Amino acid sequence: MATPLRVLVVDDDPGMRDGMAMSLKRSGFFAEQARGGEEALRMVRPGAFDAVITDLRMPGMDGLQLTARLKAVDPGLPVLLITAFGSLESAREAMRLGAFDFLSKPFSPEELTSALHKALKSEGHLKAEEASEAPVILTQDPALGETLALARRAADSRATILIQAESGTGKELLAKLIHGSSPRRNGAFVAINCAAIPENLLESELFGYEKGAFTGATSMKQGRFEQADGGTLVLDEVGELPLGLQGKLLRVLQERTVDRLGGNRPIAVDVRLIALTNRDLQAEVKAGRFREDLYYRLNVIPLDLPPLRDRPGDLSLLASHFAERYARENDRPVPELVPSFFGALARHPWAGNIRELENVIQRCVVLSQGRRLSQQDLRWLLPSDAFEGLPEDPPESPVIEPWTPPVAPAAVRRDVAAPAGAVVADPLKPLVGVPMGTPVVLPLGLSLPELERFWLLSTLSALKGNRTHCAEQLDIALRTVRNKINEYKADGYAIPASQRGRDDE
Repeated sequence: MATPLRVLVVDDDPGMRDGMAMSLKRSGFFAEQARGGEEALRMVRPGAFDAVITDLRMPGMDGLQLTARLKAVDPGLPVLLITAFGSLESAREAMRLGAFDFLSKPFSPEELTSALHKALKSEGHLKAEEASEAPVILTQDPALGETLALARRAADSRATILIQAESGTGKELLAKLIHGSSPRRNGAFVAINCAAIPENLLESELFGYEKGAFTGATSMKQGRFEQADGGTLVLDEVGELPLGLQGKLLRVLQERTVDRLGGNRPIAVDVRLIALTNRDLQAEVKAGRFREDLYYRLNVIPLDLPPLRDRPGDLSLLASHFAERYARENDRPVPELVPSFFGALARHPWAGNIRELENVIQRCVVLSQGRRLSQQDLRWLLPSDAFEGLPEDPPESPVIEPWTPPVAPAAVRRDVAAPAGAVVADPLKPLVGVPMGTPVVLPLGLSLPELERFWLLSTLSALKGNRTHCAEQLDIALRTVRNKINEYKADGYAIPASQRGRDDE
């Protein structure tokens, strides 16, 4: 028998959540539930679920924010959003963040399962066919959103792209997104930092050399252009290229051929070039440090990444993402980030941009001794006067230990403090051999369907499987009892048999 596909249903409405989970179970899925975005993120690990279905409008973290966070944790995870407030704008935003489909309430169980099957089939195809998957860039910033949309439109072309931005803003990540969104995604992605290689070695690194081209060249070596043939070559810090090499790079771009050092014939290459720089190349041209003709060859499609200080809406989004990532990587509980922490972050200039933010959050997560991060965790980063007037934090909520299922074989525990004569029960295991009228203690937080199942099957057991007496005792229709029994039986629950040998009493 095939293993059921695992689906996580996220909705703050327990009735809607239970209804979707029940529909999915009837369609052969294994459905788990989360009451909101934060709980869903605690449950999701790469590969833990085959799909997520989430409501759009939820208190705290909404469905769009959850989609972006889920895609950062597991980029290949299909996400379906549902809402009673459907709009074209919301749909576009959902798709931009990586959601597969967008369903407006009300919808039938058939429509839900059909959309889910479609998403699973499509995502499986993408995983099988795409050798390099485009990364997810988390943002709520409109300007960066426009840049990402332009990058995706340009991805399927051969045009050279120039990405100019400050250090730490994610230039290479954007280059990977372009490569992973292009027809070249099955080819090589080769990156070289022009500032990290000595000038006398950079030419051979880029263009390669033949055996005997110079002392020590004991064999032929391909350059980065040849290694990237059929794929993408990224020239990081292209503004650091020496003027002599700039002329040779210009010829490669014009002729689409390279000449190895010591070679006597040009070698054709099919390479998509993406150039990265943190310098203003126009200013470098005016200063005579960069060739004007090469600048225009590189600047076919210019893309700018705004610095983090100009993306205030992304600061909290990225901080939450990094806190979650490094908590998991370091076996720490995922901390709560309170208002004073976000307020303090907003007062830092972030000269190192996202790279600096990532390092700061990692340090805070690793060194924190509490269950949440506040302004106190940033005292080492900011001057004392930066903490004046920060918002007050809500009182820390008490630790609620998860309820532990009973150990007793009959699902009855008598080792927990309870009223005299009462038993402490496991809601997943209906009571067996307990007479009618016995006081029962159950944990808080059970859903109505869980309570309904527990009481019906426990009452049925106490009445020796008699369906008619069970219906009378619970004051419900006999047909309802029978329908519920069939439903629980389909979900794998043991049904008390009638001692009179008839299951239809």
